[in-house]
Parts: sequence; C-alpha cells; structure tokens
Amino acid sequence: MGAQCCKSVDTGPDGMAEAMPTMESWPPSGPPMELPAVSGGRVEERMYKVTLVKKDGQKLGLDVDFMAERSVLPILTISGGIAEQWNDQHPNKKMSTSDSIVEVNGVRGNVALMLEKCKHDPTLELTICKCLTYGHLISDLQKLMTTKGCGPMMIRLSFNDAGMFNGVDGCPNAAMRLAGGGEHALAANAGLPQVAIPLLQAITEKYVPGLISHADLWALAANVAIKVMGGPDVVTHFGRFDSLTCDEGAKSAAGRLPEGDKDAQHLREIFGPKGFTDKDIVALSGRHTVGACHGDGSGFEGAWTDDTLKFDNSYFKDLLNKKWTLETMKSGKKQYWSGKTMMLPTDMALVLDSKFKEHVEKYAQDQEAFFQDFAEAWMRLQELGCGQLRHIL
Repeated sequence: MGAQCCKSVDTGPDGMAEAMPTMESWPPSGPPMELPAVSGGRVEERMYKVTLVKKDGQKLGLDVDFMAERSVLPILTISGGIAEQWNDQHPNKKMSTSDSIVEVNGVRGNVALMLEKCKHDPTLELTICKCLTYGHLISDLQKLMTTKGCGPMMIRLSFNDAGMFNGVDGCPNAAMRLAGGGEHALAANAGLPQVAIPLLQAITEKYVPGLISHADLWALAANVAIKVMGGPDVVTHFGRFDSLTCDEGAKSAAGRLPEGDKDAQHLREIFGPKGFTDKDIVALSGRHTVGACHGDGSGFEGAWTDDTLKFDNSYFKDLLNKKWTLETMKSGKKQYWSGKTMMLPTDMALVLDSKFKEHVEKYAQDQEAFFQDFAEAWMRLQELGCGQLRHIL
C-alpha cells in the first residue's frame, strides 16, 4: 500500500536503559478483554453472496471505487440495471453503498483483475462485506475508544511504532505485531503486543488488509483517540507498508525512543535526528496529558494529570504550577510527585531547561497553540521514514 517505508538494519542489543513509560489508562493484566462488536456484526453476519447474470443490452448498474492500493472494491452507487433487480428480488441480501466487494468469481486481493471481471464476465459471483468503508472504520475506532478507555494506549502504540526512526532507518511498519524477536520483544514496548494490539483485533480482522494496512490502522487509531479524548484533529495520510517478518523491525530502542529517566540533552539527542525542534519536542511531550505509567512495564508509577482520558493542556499547567518532590520508587527509578500525579525526569526537563520552558509556558496559557503545534509535529512523527503517502484511504 502506497510508498515503501525504510527497513531497520540495527543489530544492537536491547539495552537496559529502555525506560519508556507504559502509557495506559489501565494495567495490562486481568481477565480476557471483551471487545465491542464492529459494525456489520460477526464475520458470518457481515459477509454475503450475490450472483448477477448479465443479459444482452442490460447494464450492470453497479459502480465501484477502484484504487490499486486496496484489495477490495467499495460500492459507490447502485443505479438500476441488474444490480437493482437483485436488490428488489433479495431484500435480505441487498447491496448497499456502505458495502465492499471482496471477491469476484474466485478472485480476491487483485482489484484490477476483479474490476475487469466485473466488466467482462457474463456471470458474476460476488462476495460482499457489509459496512466496509472508511466511515465505518472511524465509527468502530470511536466505539472502541469510548467503550474501553484505551486512547492513551493507542497513542503509545503509534508513537513507539513511528518513533523507531532514528534519522537513518526504522519507520512505522507495525513490526511490533510479529512475535519472534525484534520490536515485539523490546522492553520499551512492554504491554503493547499483549494488550494494545489485541484491543484492535476485531477491527483488524475486519479492515486489514482489505481496506487498510496494520501500520496505517495504528496511526489512524491514535488520531481518532486524540480527538475522542478532546484533542485536536490530526491529519492521517495513508500508504505505510507492513513488515512481513520481525527482522524488518528495530533490534533495540536505544537511541530511538526517549528514556523517562533522562534529561533535556537526551531528548534533543533522540528527537533531533528525527528532524524535530525544541518546540516540537515540547509539543510532542504534551501527549503525557493522558495516560499513566505502570511499574510492571517501566518501573515508573502513576498518572501525569488528574484526568487520564482528557486531552488538553493540563500537563503544561501542572508542570509550572504544582510543587514537585523527587522520590525514589521501589523499582529504583526516580520520579517527581505532587499529590496523586507524577512527572518523569524527562518531563521536568522541560521546565529545568530554559529553551524548553518557553514553550511550556506558551502551551500552559494557550491550549489552541498547543493543539496546533502538537497536531503538526505528531503528523510528521507518524510519517517518519515513509515515502510519499496519499491523502485518502
């Protein structure tokens, strides 16, 4: 799909310093998850068969949206002809503009050939999926975020997938989903393969790869989560390639992802090669306005703000206005506390460094400025290491 992402060639070990905080709104443990149903119902409920037999001089009456990067043909219009006759005669299997054709006369995946068969084969045996459109995908993601309260975890999933880019290699390619080593096994990604990715399972089974890649889905899920939690609209571009093996991912997060127990210089060393300025670094740090750390994943504990599911500028206000006390956790990690909320050393670095602090003060006073700068920097982060992406799915 779209432009090829670069592949990581990092062969370094998984370093002990990968102290990336586990940014979830609830711990990655407990009973099996119950996921909200996706639109269209279960697989057997949303898939149906249609047979259209062409007759001399009779039009098909079925227009589809062809895009070579997809593997399905979304139905655009049903305008008379054989298609409308089918709908009249089969009210329980009516084709709809919310559905997509997934198979034509035994052919799947090759949309060019599927389209040719629609044009030229005298009889069409179609397999169609209900509610397989971009709009339904957004709706299903919104439902997941509101039902499970997992928005912060989706942000972390996208951040860690895209943040592997180090200025040379690594990119958002969903390598983390592949067991056997690589990004799936990194300490920095603790909890994501076990909880975040399974949370997307029902949506993934419905939409990947027919409508969207894993990597594009992770980016889109984060952006939907940000909006659902009250944050800005973030533009999502599409066309990221998925890794096929775990070897295509990074072998270590060292020098790629920020470590929570470090200072301002460390943040610049991590984000500078990715092309980010001081302003960008502070804006991206604002993602900590939601979510929390869990000790079993990172050694850090606690939430950054009072409302872990509200995306606003509270993080910056708290950095400036609360009194923070440095404490050592049971894990040996040091972090700052103020009542029930905490900050990591990399968070406090934003106010201890005068150049960073200028932006903290601006965002604490002007939420719209934060939203604007965050949305711009976040979009660039999600596209690190990618080639030309497209504007539509």
